[in-house]
Amino acid sequence: MKVRHALTLTELLVTLAIVAVLAGILLPVLFHTREKGRQAICLSHLRQIAIATLLYAHDWDERLPMNAYQATGRQGQPCLVTLVGALKTFGVSPLTSCPTQPQAFRLAAFLRAKGLAGGECDAPSKGGSFALNEAVFVRGDVPSLRWQARPPVALSQLELPTMTVGVYDGNVAGEARCGFQPLEAVLQGRHLGTANLGFLDGHAKGQPTFEARCEFRNINDLPTAEHCAGGESPYRRRCGETTKVACLHRFAGLPRHDFSGECVTLP
Repeated sequence: MKVRHALTLTELLVTLAIVAVLAGILLPVLFHTREKGRQAICLSHLRQIAIATLLYAHDWDERLPMNAYQATGRQGQPCLVTLVGALKTFGVSPLTSCPTQPQAFRLAAFLRAKGLAGGECDAPSKGGSFALNEAVFVRGDVPSLRWQARPPVALSQLELPTMTVGVYDGNVAGEARCGFQPLEAVLQGRHLGTANLGFLDGHAKGQPTFEARCEFRNINDLPTAEHCAGGESPYRRRCGETTKVACLHRFAGLPRHDFSGECVTLP
């Protein structure tokens, strides 16, 4: 009859060490794989928003939807009609957030704090993850935020739609810091050093990013790191100028060509 011997302390410690090493190898791989899946979902959301934006424009005299404007909700309370509300008939309402960080900012809470008791008109959401190019989606009248309306952008104004970023992984600045102004859209590379971008020809892609050495607070007073886009982009230079920005931390403007190549103009 064989006698079974219990593991010695040394054998047990060796076994635990092997398990720890395997866990250290496998867990980062599993996390990386899971995040890649989330990034793919986020990219799909941005692509669908870009396509819905074009469908909206074709229904509204080739004009793009506005960023937001103030209105009165069903309960008689002041509220904000956002891009989400404008596009909800095209099926984008559930697509307003990224699964990696679904509540990067909470717009409804911010609006109520600013006196817009109705929050987002007919488009309740728990949070958002995407930022808008305000040269594409212009601001409407919002007295509570001191916004004055500008005419909506026409599709004919998009000289380079394949390079025109409309919506992207981002946040909303709540203070003047890191080169931002309050309520400006900001870039966030939340996918393992990559930010997803949606373009005005209906495609979407990932853009490499890196974290800058600056931190600001968003509209919900949450600390947020400044991120910069890597690689070449027309958004690095304003048309008529020669200097490129060192840190491309937001996508604002309409891409064009000038004497030096691709650049952007700001309204």
